[in-house]
Amino acid sequence: MRLAFDTGGTFTDFAFADDDGRIHLHKVLSTPDAPARAVLQGVDELLAKVRGGRQPRAGEGALQILGATTVVTNAVLERKGVDTAFITTDGFQDMLRIRTEGRYDLYDLAIQYPEPLVPRERCFGVAERISAHGEVIVPLDEAGVVRIAGRLAELGVRSVAVCLLHAYKYPQHERRIGELLARHAPGVSVSLSSSVCPEVREFDRASTTVANAYTRPLMAQHVGHLEGELGTRGVHSQLLWMTSSGGVVPSAAAARTPVRLIESGPAAGAVAAADYARAAGEAGVLSFDMGGTTAKLCLIPDGEPQIANELEVARHERFRKGSGFPLKIQSIHMIEIGAGGGSIAARTRLGTLQVGPRSAAAAPGPACYGRGGIEPTVTDADLLLGYLDERSFLGGDFALDRAAAQAALARLAAELNIGVERCAFGIHDMVNESMAEAAAMQATDSGVDPRALPMIAFGGAGPVHAYGVARKLGIRKVICPLGAGVTSAIGLLGAPVAADLSSSAPMAITRWDAAAVRGILATLSEQGREVVLASGVAGADIRVTCTVDMRHVGQGHEISVPLPEGDPGRPGFLDELQQRFHDAYVALYGRSVSGTDAEVITWRIRAAGPKATVAAARLRGEAQAVRNPRKGSRPVYFAEAGGVVDTPVYDHYALAPGVAVRGPAIVEQRESTVVVGPKANAALDEAFNLIMLLGPK
Repeated sequence: MRLAFDTGGTFTDFAFADDDGRIHLHKVLSTPDAPARAVLQGVDELLAKVRGGRQPRAGEGALQILGATTVVTNAVLERKGVDTAFITTDGFQDMLRIRTEGRYDLYDLAIQYPEPLVPRERCFGVAERISAHGEVIVPLDEAGVVRIAGRLAELGVRSVAVCLLHAYKYPQHERRIGELLARHAPGVSVSLSSSVCPEVREFDRASTTVANAYTRPLMAQHVGHLEGELGTRGVHSQLLWMTSSGGVVPSAAAARTPVRLIESGPAAGAVAAADYARAAGEAGVLSFDMGGTTAKLCLIPDGEPQIANELEVARHERFRKGSGFPLKIQSIHMIEIGAGGGSIAARTRLGTLQVGPRSAAAAPGPACYGRGGIEPTVTDADLLLGYLDERSFLGGDFALDRAAAQAALARLAAELNIGVERCAFGIHDMVNESMAEAAAMQATDSGVDPRALPMIAFGGAGPVHAYGVARKLGIRKVICPLGAGVTSAIGLLGAPVAADLSSSAPMAITRWDAAAVRGILATLSEQGREVVLASGVAGADIRVTCTVDMRHVGQGHEISVPLPEGDPGRPGFLDELQQRFHDAYVALYGRSVSGTDAEVITWRIRAAGPKATVAAARLRGEAQAVRNPRKGSRPVYFAEAGGVVDTPVYDHYALAPGVAVRGPAIVEQRESTVVVGPKANAALDEAFNLIMLLGPK
């Protein structure tokens, strides 16, 4: 049996797979001040519902728990990590402020960057120096490290990031610093760049290690608290956590390198979208995940999400690369914008409407939640437009306050000098425009025409806005899966245990050293297998795949290339590798480069166990019996229809595959609502996904 939870900014979602294959869903409001509280509440409520209130029986099947969390993300974005120090080679103490000296806007004289997570007074230099070729130029000043350890205690530091020059390849001084700090500052958590991110580029490596150190004690505390509390409930199970690259790892690995979990929840959604796409027979899709706080868009062109080898968070300018903290971790490539159901709408100083990025989140939440929120949000607008029903939200377990939403929108409408209905649709349409613009931007960057891809819409608010976003993008097919409101949690149920590891060891193709390559890959593979084995996966079921980051000699950045199978010293291996690099380069840039050698900069492996099979169609158990799918009707606003239209409302779980639903219509699940506009028709496929086909604009 497997139980998955996904902690979001507004709701924490749950999916439970019984030992007989049935899937049960649940949803509770998140508790941002203490994320574990919502997790434990949801686990208690879901297990009580599944077990009928009884305690687990002796010999009952083992329960595996999988989680996606925002603990790491929120700590970085909200500056709520622990007091952290930074130790580097003497003379480089200002690395976090100097960055790379690059500018994301050449002509902005007042350009700004996010303030580093470590203040200047907690950045220390230690005398040492190892050359780029491994020669010890200056021995490590161990007495200096001991003095720094004393200062850490005086400053109340709880965590330290250590990043020395060239430590990605020659880590001996970093490891010795770790040993000295463990002896002289035993209560301090230590993150070494050679362990967290053994890759080239000093600032990126330092930024990644600092983010890891800044969040490591929080994640360790969160993991320990959850495991302890679950143990008191009779759930003695190792927790597995979703990483940014779409695999799950044991708690020990998650607590050791929490920076790899920074896109945990969105990655689970992308994994689920890829599974749904394959089940629906689609080779490529656009994944659209809209929750209460953010919207995530991900291109899945060939059945699997694209994996990026770097990520940037906490950008000072939302869409400006280079304005945030770079992280050298593998993550599913997606774009995230501050547009969710809780996004707050307001009047700007110029008298125009603005939606987001501020969010009401779970506390106090949208005005209609009745939890103290008074500012108008996207959810309030959707309720007044008729897209949501105050009586059937979350299956009727969570009643919405329509009067509170009306009051909040009326105040904003008065400020804008427009009617409430126009204000509400303006909010809805503006959010759709923002998401369509972001999707078009990512598709263009990837060389993909979004009109050629169907969209998979999920998350609590995704199916509500999918029709409007698809129309703006020119997409003609939208797939709304069963259990759309908790799709990320469902994605966790099928995610494989996987460890992604890397190591920079530059090697020109003309100086290929097969023995050295074998050693690098063997070390990485062994480390990856250890992580996967620790989660209980059998050794025979572990598959290791290898990729390399390559570039032409003299270039500044690399592209990812799959490493050929077989021994790196076999005949034809290098020719095949060079051809793969050439093909990938031409596909990305549209041209080839002649007269220069290629080189490998970074070696990467993924050690993964098998994927679990999740049959989302087993959610049909919620219907229990055949019944009339028509629930009634209600007034709903559609701009194409010229205003409010009396619109039929259907129960997704009671619909039969193939039965046409003509727009306009509303199709309700327990955790989400699908808006079928006037220029669309829909029907369930054999897997009970709602397939919406849109006509021309």
